[in-house]
Amino acid sequence: MNAMPAVSEGAAPTLELHQFAVRSAGPAWKAPLSLRSAAPRVALVGDWEPLFQVLHCRAEVASGAASVLGNALESAIFRGILGFAACDPPLPGSFTVSEYLVHAARLTHGSLSRAQKDAQRALERYGLVELAKRQLGALVSHQRRALGIALATLTAPPVVCLETPLRGLDAPSADYISRLCIEAATHSRLMLSSNLPTSPSPERSLLDTCDEVFVIARGELVAQGAPSSVFAVGSRYALWVSGEKIAIFVSALRARGVRVDARAEPGRFHVELPRTGNESTDELLDTALEQGVIVLQLEPLLLT
Repeated sequence: MNAMPAVSEGAAPTLELHQFAVRSAGPAWKAPLSLRSAAPRVALVGDWEPLFQVLHCRAEVASGAASVLGNALESAIFRGILGFAACDPPLPGSFTVSEYLVHAARLTHGSLSRAQKDAQRALERYGLVELAKRQLGALVSHQRRALGIALATLTAPPVVCLETPLRGLDAPSADYISRLCIEAATHSRLMLSSNLPTSPSPERSLLDTCDEVFVIARGELVAQGAPSSVFAVGSRYALWVSGEKIAIFVSALRARGVRVDARAEPGRFHVELPRTGNESTDELLDTALEQGVIVLQLEPLLLT
C-alpha cells in the first residue's frame, strides 16, 4: 500500500496540548505540558502515562486542554476521531478474535452486516485470518498486540494511537508488530509511544519511521524534532565493565578528563567524554585495555 500523503502546513494538528495537566492518583509531570504537531506520524517517547490515563478513562484533565485534529482528547475515541490500542488491556477470554472485532465494530455503528465486513477487512489487512476462530484467552503477547492494532483501525479513524506497542516483546515479535504499526499509518495519522530506545533496536527502527518525536524525561519535555536530531549520538555513554581494577580504571578515565558517574550496580557507569569536537570511544576502550578491565557493554545515552 502507498504511504499516507504528507499533511499540509495548515492542517489541524495531529496532537495539541495547551498547558495540559492531569488529575490522577498515578505519576504526574512536573508542570503542565504544551506542544503542537501536525506531523502524520508522531512518536511519544518516555513517560506519557498521564496522557494515556485520560484515554483509559482513569484520569481527568485538571487544567488546560488536549486535542486530536481539533477535537477534545477526552471524547475523541467516542466520536470516532481516534482509534486507540492500549498496551495489553484485559480481554474477554471466551470471545474469538472474529467475534470480538465484529462486536467492537457493531458497538460503533450498529450494523451487523457492516461490522462483519469491517472485521473481515481488518483480519485480512493485518494477516490475522488464521487467528479468526481462536479464543482471545489463547493469544500470546504479540498476537494480542496485533489484535489491538486491528481494533484501533477497525472503522478507519483519521488518527490511530498505539500505546507502547513493542513493550516487552522479543526482537522477532517486535519486528512483526512494527510492520503492523507502519501498515496502520498508511491510511491514518499515527501516534505511538515508546520507552527511550537503545540503538540499534526494533524500538529505534520504528521511531525512525516517524516524522516528529517528543521525549519526556524526569517529568519534563526535554526534546522534540525529527528522529535523526533527537536521537543523535552525543558524548555520553552507559558503560558496564568487570575486572579487579575497576577503581583504578575509573581514576584513569577521570585523569583523561572523562566524567564518570557510578550507577547503583557495581561496574556500571554513565560516562561523558570531554568536549573536543572529535569525541571517540577509543579512549574508553584503550583505558580498559591498559587496566585489564573487560568492557561488557558500551551504549550511547541518547538523552541526558
